[in-house]
Amino acid sequence: MIKEMTYIRTLIAALFFIFTCSEVEAQQESHYINIANNPFLVNPAAGGLSDVMQLELTSRSQWMGYGNGPRTMMLTGFSPIKIGSSGSGRNEFNIDDNTLFSSPQRSIGTIKHVVGGKAMHESIGPFLKTTAQGSYSIHLPFSKSLNVSAGLGLGWSNLGIQEDRVVLFQADDISYAQFLGNTSSQNILDANAGITIYGKNLFIGISTTQLLKNTAEFNDVLTESNFNRHYFFIAKYRFQMGDIMSLEPSAVGKMVMNSPFSADIGVRAVYKNSAWLGIQYRTSNAITAQVGANIIKNIYVAYGYEYSTGTIRSVTNGTHEIQLGFYLGKNKGSENTSKLDSGTE
Repeated sequence: MIKEMTYIRTLIAALFFIFTCSEVEAQQESHYINIANNPFLVNPAAGGLSDVMQLELTSRSQWMGYGNGPRTMMLTGFSPIKIGSSGSGRNEFNIDDNTLFSSPQRSIGTIKHVVGGKAMHESIGPFLKTTAQGSYSIHLPFSKSLNVSAGLGLGWSNLGIQEDRVVLFQADDISYAQFLGNTSSQNILDANAGITIYGKNLFIGISTTQLLKNTAEFNDVLTESNFNRHYFFIAKYRFQMGDIMSLEPSAVGKMVMNSPFSADIGVRAVYKNSAWLGIQYRTSNAITAQVGANIIKNIYVAYGYEYSTGTIRSVTNGTHEIQLGFYLGKNKGSENTSKLDSGTE
């Protein structure tokens, strides 16, 4: 029995290692191309920088051309709300339904309460992970030109195994069959947290995910693998280049225990605060590019491509990432006016 438990523990640890190394660096959270544009993906304090609701659907396919590579579908959303007399809620936005509309400006100088959430489904090889999380953040004036915010996210995840994707050296392995005969999944309660400081042009955010550092455990079989804490740092600043163009250099850092530090250094060119083209260099052997635009009826789309410059490029066709998003303001005719200018998130 002890030998069987040791075998199962070793097998699960090996499979879990494959799942958690989706970036080939023991980093369990994907390093999204769109993080700099939507920091809420990893920082619960980064939602609600402007006075509109924002919903975004992300599809990410890694290691294209490689069977059963990592796949992610994620829905995120957040909105400012009023709590009694505190908070401003949503303002009108794009009330004329313009095509190629201007992105919402950031709002500063007032207290804001923001609620948000995230639902995500990930798969790699034989592993599946489903996550649902809610968040709250408070935004406070720091100076006439800056706000600070702090946020906390709490949620649930389920990590499971798809037995039809597991290939065994010994097809009639009794120990493994007994393991799969029971519930080969784990439910996890976890948290993330973050802080930001931001103005009309500046954004700086620090956050951590998988805050509780849970241990992987299947059917009471405790492994030596952990859901390690991930630390993110995001900084960007927009420089106005005339009336219709702006440049936004950015830096995204990611740190995980027992993994190399990874950073994206890049720049985004924005046309009329409505369309953008960006490129980034990732120190962990990748180059990424993204193009996007606010198209019609408060809808925006973006596409990103990641090209690996490391050894994995010989067996994959890169990573594709697509965002489809929507802004929602107050109903037309409310007492608040539309807040549009050259600011972006």
